Amino acid sequence: MARAAGSAPRRSMWTRLYRGVFGGDMLGLIGSVVLAILVLLSIFGPALVTHDPVLTTPDTLQPPSAEHWLGTDHFGRDVFSRTITSLRIDFTVAATGVAGAILIGSFVGLVCGYVGGLADEIFMRFVDIVQSFPLLLVAMVLVLVLGPGVFSIVVVTVLINIPTYARVIRGEALRKKTLEYIDAARCSGASETSILFRHLMPNTLGPIIVHASLNLAAAVGNVAVLSFLGIGIRPPTPDLGVMVAEGTNYLVQGAWWMSVCPGLVLVAAIFSLNLLGDCLEGRLDPSRAEG
Repeated sequence: MARAAGSAPRRSMWTRLYRGVFGGDMLGLIGSVVLAILVLLSIFGPALVTHDPVLTTPDTLQPPSAEHWLGTDHFGRDVFSRTITSLRIDFTVAATGVAGAILIGSFVGLVCGYVGGLADEIFMRFVDIVQSFPLLLVAMVLVLVLGPGVFSIVVVTVLINIPTYARVIRGEALRKKTLEYIDAARCSGASETSILFRHLMPNTLGPIIVHASLNLAAAVGNVAVLSFLGIGIRPPTPDLGVMVAEGTNYLVQGAWWMSVCPGLVLVAAIFSLNLLGDCLEGRLDPSRAEG
């Protein structure tokens, strides 16, 4: 049956999904697809690899082949297996650290912004002091104090990101605590705790989601940088930063795959997270959407 004249063409399910979820942002869609692939590889990849990522063999510096898809390193370890395993480790460390920073920073920022007073002033001055230092420098000092390792990197990721979330959520609390729905909740007899966690906190989720997606990209990069500098995740534990650092010593010998392959995966992870963060910011930030 012919479509009636003047009626709008029916959109496919994928078109509606693309426009409804991503708002027509093609880069956001590309970032989400790439990130989904990397996450799936990090989850299921280690179960699919055929080589032990830490097992040394005599087949050192072998180029990519059917046996070793991304070649082998200077210890004869399979680069593909190490890359997939390190992707899981780096994602887990970064996600755990960011999640911890969100929980602590959001709680502190919400309480300070809502309650105000002397405690708020003291905490924000402390945040100003912390954020006046380069975050990477702060992270390096903390790792040197705590010692290198996965646990230390998680703790450092939490600590250096708490001020960011505290400041963002404090600003949201200051802006929204005087809105009508807060006054209505107070007039209805709701307690201050109920207002804080049942009414105010849910309305700060948008900025948290946006900052978390962008913060994850920075966290993945920081984990790799600290490991690259030799003060992060320690060998033989697979890590993208460690693999890139080790591979640079063998570039002159033509073993480009040792650093290039994990480096490209690291770039893809950070780039996809940034694209997704920009897309979420456009969808969840009303001021940007209106602009």
